[in-house]
Amino acid sequence: MTDIVRLVWAGGYAKLTLDQVAAELGVSKPTLYRALGDKDAVFSAALESYYRTYIQPGEDHLERAATLREAVQGCFDLNIDRMVDEHLPPGCFLTDTTTSGEFTTGLIAETLGTLQERTLTLLHERAERAITDGELTAETRPEAVVQYVLGQFAALSAVSRASPGRPELEQLVGFMVAGLPWNAPH
Repeated sequence: MTDIVRLVWAGGYAKLTLDQVAAELGVSKPTLYRALGDKDAVFSAALESYYRTYIQPGEDHLERAATLREAVQGCFDLNIDRMVDEHLPPGCFLTDTTTSGEFTTGLIAETLGTLQERTLTLLHERAERAITDGELTAETRPEAVVQYVLGQFAALSAVSRASPGRPELEQLVGFMVAGLPWNAPH
């Protein structure tokens, strides 16, 4: 499915044809329909595969990291690794699809909502814990932290389309992480 993910990711929904997918898989179009379904089902399956490969490791890091700062930094670092991989299309397939505004109803919208739910929940829980533990200022709202971090992921995806190098992306991420309302160390 990885080659299909790259095909769908690079071209987006509008440019995707089932003829392309069938050719990539080396099957007939009727076989593709029986195996995966219509264009929306193929696109949703590609999003799910992308999520498992590129997003889930970041979520796993969100769960394991000792602090919110380490969790967010680790997630951004994983994104940088993906964004500088010359074998992958630019940007973030999930973020770009979500922010396109193209899918507000239907299977693809449902898939996006399901895939983002775990990230949203994990970020919210980590923000609450960081506030309770004094890592973030007491007046910080967890919802604002979630929206800020998601916004920074979208910004990083957009910036990566200009193909900056790792040092530039790392510096940008440093600014992004520093922008959260951290408490001064005691």
